[in-house]
Amino acid sequence: MKKKFLVLFLLIVVLINSAPDMSFANEKGKVILININRTSITDFENIEYLNNKMNETGYVGLMNIKGSNGTSDIRSYASIGAGTRAYINPLDIDFRTLNENNKEIYLRRTGINPGYINNLDVNKTNVSNEKGEYGAFLGAIGYEFNNKNLDLAILGNADTDEEKNREIALIGMDQNGQIENGNIEDINIKDQTMPFGIRTDYDKLKEETQKYYDENNLLIVELGDTYRLDMYKENLNEASYEKIKREIYSNISDYLEKVFEISNKDDRIYIISAYPEKQDYIDGYSLSPIVLFDGEGKGLITSGTTRRKGVLSNLDISADIFDYFGIKSDVIVGKTIQKISYDNNMEFLSKDYDKIVSNMKIRIPVLYTYAAFEMIMWIIMLVAIFFRHKTPKNTFRVLCAILKFTISIPFVLLIAPLLNYSTKGSIITCIIGLLIIVYFIVYKFVKDDLSKLILLSALVAGGVLIDGATGQNMIKSSLLGYDPIIGARYYGIGNEYMGVLIGSLIFSVVGMLQKNIINKKVASLILLASIVILGHPKMGANVGGTITAVFSFLYLIMTLYDIKVDLKKMIFIGVAVVGVVSTMAIIDIYFIKSQSHLAGAIKKITSGGPFVILQIITRKIAMNMKLIGVSIWSKVLILGLLIVIVLFQKPVGILKKVCDKYSYLAKGWTSIIVASIIGFLVNDSGVVAAATSIAYVIIPVLVLLTKELDTSK
Repeated sequence: MKKKFLVLFLLIVVLINSAPDMSFANEKGKVILININRTSITDFENIEYLNNKMNETGYVGLMNIKGSNGTSDIRSYASIGAGTRAYINPLDIDFRTLNENNKEIYLRRTGINPGYINNLDVNKTNVSNEKGEYGAFLGAIGYEFNNKNLDLAILGNADTDEEKNREIALIGMDQNGQIENGNIEDINIKDQTMPFGIRTDYDKLKEETQKYYDENNLLIVELGDTYRLDMYKENLNEASYEKIKREIYSNISDYLEKVFEISNKDDRIYIISAYPEKQDYIDGYSLSPIVLFDGEGKGLITSGTTRRKGVLSNLDISADIFDYFGIKSDVIVGKTIQKISYDNNMEFLSKDYDKIVSNMKIRIPVLYTYAAFEMIMWIIMLVAIFFRHKTPKNTFRVLCAILKFTISIPFVLLIAPLLNYSTKGSIITCIIGLLIIVYFIVYKFVKDDLSKLILLSALVAGGVLIDGATGQNMIKSSLLGYDPIIGARYYGIGNEYMGVLIGSLIFSVVGMLQKNIINKKVASLILLASIVILGHPKMGANVGGTITAVFSFLYLIMTLYDIKVDLKKMIFIGVAVVGVVSTMAIIDIYFIKSQSHLAGAIKKITSGGPFVILQIITRKIAMNMKLIGVSIWSKVLILGLLIVIVLFQKPVGILKKVCDKYSYLAKGWTSIIVASIIGFLVNDSGVVAAATSIAYVIIPVLVLLTKELDTSK
């Protein structure tokens, strides 16, 4: 009896394991993605039905539209479909519905039997994408849907009277450039009152929507009129533009009403603009709107990519569609969209967008001014030191005061967002006001120069660590933080503040040792605890920064205990780096599952092999080489290194005398230089990290050097 039961049990197991891979996700509902291209969140509010719907329900957000090597309509479409930043040129696609002529063309070019809709230039498309930085897998949505026996369809185009604009097919195609269902040809009608004499045939679109909604799990729709209007805008006066715009929005409103009428409560509907209006992009408003209708809730959206309320990436759409259908994909890097309940969602989004744009517009001028001012002061002080016998003593006092003033700037830029500014004028006012207040307090209550430098460094190090551990709410809005419009980083501690953190932390720790405020054990604990905050996937989430911190902090700890750093110790430090990074990866992947940059990189390496590692290294080197040529931070770094080299030579022996007098500081300065070198090598914008950290060598050295020269007269 037992044998029969065992045989029966094994037979059931075999049958279950040999059953075909079936998806039952379509039982829960369907997905509709509607693209109203070249529009803004304000335009969405001007579409009557959509506005009424958003007042009742829906989760709204702003979408970064970045592709590989820049932005464009076609790269955003391709990135949505690939779930990874993609690179394509507009002339490298040609989507056609199958007929006898293009059937032979596609077969000849690919050696593959064509589908119903085919990209005749799929080989050119793939070659074009190889120029991208991120190894995007074009056609991820179509590929995964084919694997799961799910159906999708494409409707619509943005054709003009002169060219075909069918980038929408990039979202739904598979790896061969094929789509099995849809209508991208016969969906427009002639209308001489509309841009290019063409408009979408909404009556037909409604019929086709009903048809393809019934037959497919995913329906992707292009409403081409808004794109045509934006492209034709320069030919219109204001009155004619507004008239046409109102008519288009009225047609769209009627269409959307039909969509919601045919859909059911279990469906998920995305309404997006793959790319913003041309003028909005020029004005800096280059995030695109997205509204997600999923259930009856209302609020904001975010994702694991951004971890920022109301902001996500175009890469996240494919991930969220896959999540709806229960698809686990290794070919995308986007993260699932998360919904946040928020009643006044549109008001929040509008204010936050203005703040983001204001930050973006003023960020480069402020940082360039800061960096240039810092370099000028370094040069002036160095010249004054060389001509010290002809330089009045009061001049040195003024220069030292200004140098100490500059070291407080990163702290002020960190805390300024607490005042919740939203315009360029308020940003500048806040920064200047806070600089005066902070420096006055330190000047008033702290007497000697070294103590002032230590306190200012400790303030910024402590501020960055606390903010990094509690959600990075200040760094996200700081001018020295990161920009969601640029989209290089959305969360954690960015490379600017990573460099500031490592430089200020090392200097403040060795400064407190020099002043006998703490002992070596406490110093070591502070440094090691900081590594956890900098590297933890839910906190700093900075892999390059973690490598830099482990290397430089262990180097410093060894020198503090007078341990000779030889080849064996360097190997030990290297092993420790690997161990810490691996630990953070394990914590991320298997425990908190935050899907940070590190987890994403490991996921890509696992699926793509060693080539992905080479790709990452190449991208980091390319970015650093680019920044060396164009970034002002490269000038700061080079000048800082030159000043160190010069001061070792002249005035003769004076720097050695300072280092002998402040032995702990000297060990800290050496460690900061080590951190600058490592940070430059392992980060894709390492020149920034190296430049912001080396300031904590140059400024204290120059200040203490002048004091030493003054006492030696």
